[in-house]
Amino acid sequence: MIGAGPSGLAASKVLASRNVPFDCFEAGSHLGGLWRYGNDNGMSGVYASLHANISKESMSFSSLAMPESYPVFPHHSKVLAYLEDYATSFGLHRHIAFGTEVTSVRPLDDGGWEVVHRRRGNAGAQAVSRRYTDVVVANGHHWDPRLPDPAVPGAEDFEGSAVHSHDYRTPEPYAGRRVLVIGMGNSACEIAAEVSRTAARTYLSARDPAHVFPKMLLGRPADHLVRSPLAGLPRFLKGPAMALLLRLTRGAPAHYGLPEPVRGPLAAHPSTSDELLVQLARGAVTPKPGVSLFGRDTATFTDGSRESVDAVVYATGYNISFPFISPSVFAAHSGRTELYLRTVHPRLAGLYFMGLAQPSGAAFPLLEPQAEWIADLIEGPVALPSPAEMTRAIARERRRHARAYVSTYRHGIEIDVRAYQRALRRELRVGRRRARGALPTPPAGPPPPRNPADTQTAAPHSSEPLSGAGSELGST
Repeated sequence: MIGAGPSGLAASKVLASRNVPFDCFEAGSHLGGLWRYGNDNGMSGVYASLHANISKESMSFSSLAMPESYPVFPHHSKVLAYLEDYATSFGLHRHIAFGTEVTSVRPLDDGGWEVVHRRRGNAGAQAVSRRYTDVVVANGHHWDPRLPDPAVPGAEDFEGSAVHSHDYRTPEPYAGRRVLVIGMGNSACEIAAEVSRTAARTYLSARDPAHVFPKMLLGRPADHLVRSPLAGLPRFLKGPAMALLLRLTRGAPAHYGLPEPVRGPLAAHPSTSDELLVQLARGAVTPKPGVSLFGRDTATFTDGSRESVDAVVYATGYNISFPFISPSVFAAHSGRTELYLRTVHPRLAGLYFMGLAQPSGAAFPLLEPQAEWIADLIEGPVALPSPAEMTRAIARERRRHARAYVSTYRHGIEIDVRAYQRALRRELRVGRRRARGALPTPPAGPPPPRNPADTQTAAPHSSEPLSGAGSELGST
């Protein structure tokens, strides 16, 4: 298991409950992943004031509810406390090797996987190589900052401060300054609203107009709509119904100075912020189109306007990356993954991915069912389709995805929660029939041959030699 954030904890809980032997490697000194403010693994982009934009009821794992005493939208410190309680309740700490960095995951010619790890932050630490039958990757997808590609012309000449939202923590450094926030996702909306309270001017730049959802709709958390009759409508009716509901409850985007979005509200990941709408209405945040050019202390926009700017915050999302896996083995090209049900590679037996999906609602409730499926595949009561069948299913899903969502990097792993849950339940039923022999199951075949460039004597991304490293046999 790689990672002890929400995905790794959910998978660890399921494996531990089944007495499946496993090791969980976490680069940080503590669990929690991105929900640990100031995580010493360097992968958390949580800022000081961040609250969940999903309600506590929707955000809870299926096996443990968040405390009733929590507010509807808990602060990040409360979410972390909940994850700590989850780990304690199911005895997970004893399975986790903290401060341990995985540097290489490599398929072996005779089956199984070689996993190389070492103590994080110790350049002289000896790398340890272990062989495992299965590997669960749960390293998250909100930790590797993504900047505009190609870069905005003139960005290298800009003399003000420029950071990615991953490195934003508090609004104090922006007091009295002219701040440009680039992006229109949740982080962009919330950071722009926060800095606008003390900044001299705040601009919010977005290449494409987006729908901004309030956190509360009709007196209820907006994410509760997933469980309402509206969620059961066919997609061609659900989109217009959602657009009408937004218009009735929030008003027209023009009321806030925002352009009318070209696409429907379900074609992109929802941006949720009550505070931004208020700050837009107050004039504290000025919406702008995309940036076309930076000067020494200016930004020019695609509508020809130009503004003086002292600081830029790039809220432009994250790369999906796996620094411990060679790109010749697996990579998320253009933000897309060739994974069956967002979990299994058709031709890499024993390699599983947890939480590598971006639902429009809460991710936590999807993790334990996904982990149960992985555990069934490891233990054997469920069997996969053939590699060819999985490849065809992935292609069908990609075509459906292209019809439903915008074709940006950010939306490459976007999923509909209800559709994914239905697909996973169906796969569990059919997989049990395959395992019993009721359905034919062609052999999955061995992993692909290694790239010669990967057959080296040192762990990738590490200067530590593997010769002399301990070799241990693990089960999972």
